[in-house]
Amino acid sequence: MAEFFDKIIAPCSIEAFFNTYHEKKILYIPRNDATYYEPVLTSRELSAFLDRQDIFYPSLRMVKNGKELPSGEYTLKAVPIGHHKKDGIIHTEKAFALFNEGATMVVQAGQRYFNHLSACCMELSRKFNAPVQANLYITPNRSQGFNPHWDTHDVFVLQIAGTKTWNLYGFEKELPTKNQGFVSKGYSKEPEQTLQLSPGDFLYVPRGYVHDAVADDGISAHITVGILSFTWIRYFSELLTQLENEKAFREAIPFWRNDLETVIGEKTGLLKELLSRLSGDNALEKLNNQYQKMQPQQAHGYFDGLLHLDQLQPDTVLTVNRNVFYERGNAAGQCFVKCFGKTISFSDALKPVIDHIFDTDKFTVAGLPGDQSEDTKMAAVARLIKEGVIYRDIL
Repeated sequence: MAEFFDKIIAPCSIEAFFNTYHEKKILYIPRNDATYYEPVLTSRELSAFLDRQDIFYPSLRMVKNGKELPSGEYTLKAVPIGHHKKDGIIHTEKAFALFNEGATMVVQAGQRYFNHLSACCMELSRKFNAPVQANLYITPNRSQGFNPHWDTHDVFVLQIAGTKTWNLYGFEKELPTKNQGFVSKGYSKEPEQTLQLSPGDFLYVPRGYVHDAVADDGISAHITVGILSFTWIRYFSELLTQLENEKAFREAIPFWRNDLETVIGEKTGLLKELLSRLSGDNALEKLNNQYQKMQPQQAHGYFDGLLHLDQLQPDTVLTVNRNVFYERGNAAGQCFVKCFGKTISFSDALKPVIDHIFDTDKFTVAGLPGDQSEDTKMAAVARLIKEGVIYRDIL
C-alpha cells in the first residue's frame, strides 16, 4: 500500500494538511469505498481478536452513556494459568452481553495486537517523531460511547464498518494539555457541524476540538489513531533540566530573605544568558528516546528465523524488520547497529555488508558485497537473525 499518512489524508497533500488543518481545523474526507482501509485492519481480524480467551482488562474496556462500566462486570478473577492465578481476563460472553445492551467496546492500544495497524502507527510515529496509539471503538445500533469531550492529542478517525454520526462543537480551548481536562457535565452547546462517516471515510479532529459520536442503524466500528505530539512545553522542560549543571541554579531558594523578588530577577537574568548555551540537540534527543521507548516495535519472524537458522543457505531470501528503530554508525574500528536497547558490533570491514542489508528491500548472502568470505558473511547474517534484526522472507 502507499505510505500510510499519504493514503489516509488523500487527496489532501501532506503540505496542505500541515499548512491548513494541523492543530487548526477539521478535515473530513468522504470516499464511498468500503474496502479502503482493508490493508490496515479488516473486520475479520477484529472478530478474531474479540474471540480470543487471553485478553486482559484494560486492553478491552466497556463504555456506555459516557461512562466506563466497572471492569468486574465483564472480567474473570483468579483464572489459573499454570501455577499462577490472574485477575482481569475478559469474559467474552459477558462483554458481548453488555455490547448487546448498548455498551461500546473499546480496544485499547490496537497498535500492539494487529500487525498491519502496528506498522501504520510506526510509520506515523516516524513522521511526527512522537508516540502514536490506535484505539478501536465498536458501537452497537443507535448507541453512544462518550459524551461531548475534547482529546488532548490529535486524532485521525478511520471508519471501517457501519456508519457513525459525529457532532463537532468547535474549540473550547485550543491545544489543551493533559492537565487541562474537559468537563462534560452540563455541556449544552449545539454542534457547529454534523457528519456521517461511512466505511472508508476519514476525519481529522485537532486536540481541543469538542466532539461526540453516535452509531447509526447497525454496528459501527472505527479506528481512532492518536498522535501524542511533544509540545514546546515538553521541549523546554527537557532543555531546562540542563540547569542542573549550573551551581547557581542548584542553590536553595532563599525564602527567608526580604529581597526575594530581587534574587528572582537576578536568576532570571542569568537564565536568559544561559539559554543560548543550553543544548537544544540534547533536549531533542531525550524526546526522541522517550517516544521510541513508548512506540511498540515489531520483531517479525523472530522465532521462525531461530527455528530455521541451521537451514540458512547462501540463496535464502532475507529482509530487515522495518518496524524497528535502528541507529547505525562507526566507532573504534567497528561498525554497529543499535536496536531494542542493545548494540550489535561488527568489524568495520563488514560495513558495506551491513549497509547493503539495510539499504536493500530483500537480499541473499550470496548477493552481499565485499571481499569477505561467504562464511564470514553467513556468520554476520546469522547474528542479525539471532538479534531479531532480519528474518526469512517467506512469511
